[in-house]
Parts: sequence; C-alpha cells; structure tokens
Amino acid sequence: MRKVLLTALCVSILCACFAGLAGCRRGGGDDRPIVLTEDGNMNTKDNIRTPLRAPGAEMAVRISEAPGEDPFVVTAGAAPDPFVCYDPATDYYYGLSTQNSAIVLHRSKLLAELFIGPEVCVPYYAGTEVAGSIWAPEMYFLDGRWYIYTSGQLTVEDGTKRLFVLESESADPFEGFHFKAFLDNTVFGIDPTVFVDDAGAMFICFSQVMNGGQWLSIARLTSPWQMSTPVPISDPGDYMWESLTDGPLNEGPFFVRCDNRLFIIYSANGCYSDTYRLGLLEYKGGDPLAKDNWEKYPEPIFVLNKADNVFAPGHASFFYSPDHTELWIAYHCYYTRNFGATRRMRVCHVQKVDFDESGFPVLGVPLGADTLIPVPAGE
Repeated sequence: MRKVLLTALCVSILCACFAGLAGCRRGGGDDRPIVLTEDGNMNTKDNIRTPLRAPGAEMAVRISEAPGEDPFVVTAGAAPDPFVCYDPATDYYYGLSTQNSAIVLHRSKLLAELFIGPEVCVPYYAGTEVAGSIWAPEMYFLDGRWYIYTSGQLTVEDGTKRLFVLESESADPFEGFHFKAFLDNTVFGIDPTVFVDDAGAMFICFSQVMNGGQWLSIARLTSPWQMSTPVPISDPGDYMWESLTDGPLNEGPFFVRCDNRLFIIYSANGCYSDTYRLGLLEYKGGDPLAKDNWEKYPEPIFVLNKADNVFAPGHASFFYSPDHTELWIAYHCYYTRNFGATRRMRVCHVQKVDFDESGFPVLGVPLGADTLIPVPAGE
C-alpha cells in the first residue's frame, strides 16, 4: 500500500515545475504568468527566488526577468486556511488556500502532490471588485458549475471584508471563472462555507464581525450567489477556551455530516496563537436558522500536539476519499510555537477522520510531519 508523508503535502519537493504551469482563463483583468517557488528568497536584496527543480528550469530566477512581466509568485507549500475537495467526475483533488492578492487553484491526481504539483491556475486577481486580503476561498459544484466563495477588502484603506462569489465558465474549473456577485455588501464577514441538504436547500455559514467579536452566522442561499439575512448561531464568548487571544473569536466553519447527524466544525482564537483549536456545533433539528437549534460542545475537539511539534492546528476543511468510504481533514498548523500570523509558515496537514458508534467525529491528535499514513482509499 502506498504511503504519504504528512508534511504540508509538499515538503519533499520532487515533482513541481517552474514556469509554464497549467493555466486557466481568469477574472480580475490579469494575465500574468505564474511562477511557483520554494519559500523565501535566495537573495532578498536582488529579489531572487528559488524555483522548484524541473527539466529546463534554472536554479534561480530574478522576478523582474521571469517570463512575461510582473509574474504572480506562488509559494509551494504555504497553504493557510486549506480547502481540499475531490471531484469524482474528473478524478482530481482540488486545493485552495489564502494567498491574499489572488485566488490560486491547485489540482492533482494524488493528494500528496496537491499543493506542490505543476497544475496550478489563478482564477482571480485582486484589483477590480476587491483590493486584496482575499482569505480562505472554498469551491463547490452547484447547478452544473463551480462556485468559489471567499472574502476581500473593497479598498486598501478599508479593513472591512465582504463576502463574494466567483462562477466557473464551465464544469471544468480550469477553464476559468468570472466575478459573479457580492453576497451582502453590508455584512463584515470572512470564511464562507456551503452545505446542501437532501432536499437541495443551500446554506452558508461564515464568521461575522459583530458585538465585539467574531460570531458564526448562517443564512440560506436562494441561489449560489444570493444570500438571505444571516442569523448568528455561535457566540464566541460562550466558553473561556474560545477567548484566549485578543478577543472572542470563532472562524473557519465547515459542515460535516455523518448519517443523520450534522455538525459545524470551527476554529477558535487567533490563528497566530498556540491556543488556535477546533470546536464543534451540532444541529439538533428544526429551523437551521435558529440559534437554539445548534448545540455547542463545551470542550475543543482538536488541539496542539506538543510532542510532535504541531502547533495551532485549525481552519479545517473536510473531504471524502476517492471511493467515498473515508472522510479526511485538511488543516493548517505551525511547526514552532507562537509564530504569528505568517502566511508562508502555515502548512497543510491531512489525516483520516474516524467516527464513534453514534456518528460523532473523532479527530484524535494532529499527526506529526514525519508520520506515515495510508493514502485515501481508492487513490
């Protein structure tokens, strides 16, 4: 059985390439080439980076001399706020993460190569509808097209973030996206995530800045790009373990379903702190847009693993194995303590999720970077 080393999915940089990466038509009015590099500069003064090894690639490239003008640099392995999904129609894993000034889409047939492989495109650059700070994009296939949900700042000076949606040009996400709509231009929100129930009703949950903290709010999607009035369902001040950094904070929600049980797994505290961790809400029936119908568990379900140097694990997404028999978690973490909110130092780990006899998710402990595990079933 093949094994995969959990190291951000890309620390053993063996199979990525430098320029000429698989491209896609993209929104945002930008056709810059993509340069995939290792983390950091060889020579900061001269702005020289190290491209990944590939046939014909030089060992270093000056950014100003890269093919085309002003290339967009993608740091291989840096995957804060990772989103991973598997598409059975194409047998591809797709991956997204926070890159701030653009949305970068990865795909791979192998999970271990997702964030380092050569198949990368940039569906959207900041500069038109939003100025930047594009965080935590997620991608869902709805009504025959892919939709990317994320948030961004309207202007450089304004720290307020708005939720927006991109729509794919076709059923193939590598054929490009266009800006579709802002979900609500009055709501200060980040980290949108989507769930579709058995009846086809669509819901969105996100982190909303309100009442002196970041709450989790939920709303109906009347279409993939239209949202009803959001309702807060998670008060970040409920428990002390959710308020251990600058203020009460819930973020990074994700819907997880097992049989007849529906959960929202979310992150608490700031991602820059060792106290970053995962908590859980469970839907108890009735109207999903009623706070009383969600039960918050009193203890976190996923915390740091000091013994294996896995710190601040959080902002998780969940995806099924190719044969749909296993649920997996993707999350970011640091390898050192209290490092701060540094994008390039947050790496993506993955591991399989178990469930107890009642259908409650059991995440265990975050596995160390040198832990070997079987690849997802069916890969």
